[in-house]
Amino acid sequence: MADEEKFEDVEVVIEDVEVEDVQPDSEVEPDPEVEAVPESESDDGAAEPDGEATGRAIHDERVAAIAERIAAFVAKGEEVIAALEAKADAAEVGEKTRAASSAFEDFTTTLQTRVEKVAEQLAQDLDVIASAVYGKDVDDAEPEEAEPYQPQFTPAASALRERMRVGSGSDLLLTDPEFVERFANFAFDDVPTDVDLPDRTRFMCWLATLLGCQGVDEFRALLPAALNVGLEPEAVKEVVYQAVAYLGIGRVYPFLKATNEVLVAAGVELPLKPQATTLPTEESRYEGGEKAQVACFGEQMHGYKDRGAADYPHIAQWLVKNCFGDWYTRGGLTIAEREMVTFCFIAAQGGCEAQLRAHTAGNVQCGNDRAFLIKVVSNNVPFIGYPRSLNAMAIVEEVTGSKE
Repeated sequence: MADEEKFEDVEVVIEDVEVEDVQPDSEVEPDPEVEAVPESESDDGAAEPDGEATGRAIHDERVAAIAERIAAFVAKGEEVIAALEAKADAAEVGEKTRAASSAFEDFTTTLQTRVEKVAEQLAQDLDVIASAVYGKDVDDAEPEEAEPYQPQFTPAASALRERMRVGSGSDLLLTDPEFVERFANFAFDDVPTDVDLPDRTRFMCWLATLLGCQGVDEFRALLPAALNVGLEPEAVKEVVYQAVAYLGIGRVYPFLKATNEVLVAAGVELPLKPQATTLPTEESRYEGGEKAQVACFGEQMHGYKDRGAADYPHIAQWLVKNCFGDWYTRGGLTIAEREMVTFCFIAAQGGCEAQLRAHTAGNVQCGNDRAFLIKVVSNNVPFIGYPRSLNAMAIVEEVTGSKE
């Protein structure tokens, strides 16, 4: 009888926690002491949540209330377990109570498992509450990264870029998309729209200008596009070769390497077909050079090799047989095209106004008139900048005569 009374004491403790009342999959009812998210009326009468600060405060209150209930529930379970263990270990517990102890142990294990499941369910419910308050998951509370800026190319710029077959994987498109947008719309829309030149001529001038201003990286980037719009590999090589006479090998060598790399990547077999029309003899070079000089500057260029200064006559001789005899006589470019790219070399490097005057006159002699030279200077503005372009334009004005 004494054993039964002690067993009844344990039952009183257990009654505080009903196993069947523990429903791990049931929804957690909101605490009645926690107020709902307040709403305010918008201008059109529709209810909308208050600010984020208010929502966060309500969320924090709900989290605290639910955590408190979990802690109380777990504490009650621990109390029951402790009571059961104390009754089972008592020396006066009879056989009946010891037999029931095993059942109590199973009960405590089941209770602990269900407490853990309920706690897990409550944690999931907290995420639902947070989503309702903030409109997003707690784990996604960090602000979303803005989408990368997408350049807005004009139709004309897009069309030329397509003809150029410009790739979309450019580093600058990733790091400086706004810059690419503005430069491309100017260089590939404004300039071609206002300056009527064939693509082949336009790109030849751009490459020559980049040689003159030492823009080797842009040269390397633009050369594949020049090939794509129809500029022949032979013409490209001739532009680079001729630049040595006006810029020197020290400045041209990196461009020659870049040209070879781009041509090989494009599937062009090197070396190209020879373009020389003079033999490597002084007689042949002098003869060919003088003909080229006369074509560019008129009949007065006959006998120029003998007009050098008394203490450096070799300079005039080199101009005839090397600058003109070795380079102007080659195939791949016409005489007029060679004078055009020479004009670009000199205008782009700056500081050579006397030579730019002479070659402005040479261009006119070859058929590249004032209107054409204005187009060339204008075409090169994106790659040379305004100061040197305006200087070149002033010399064109000076040599050809100003026209209002």
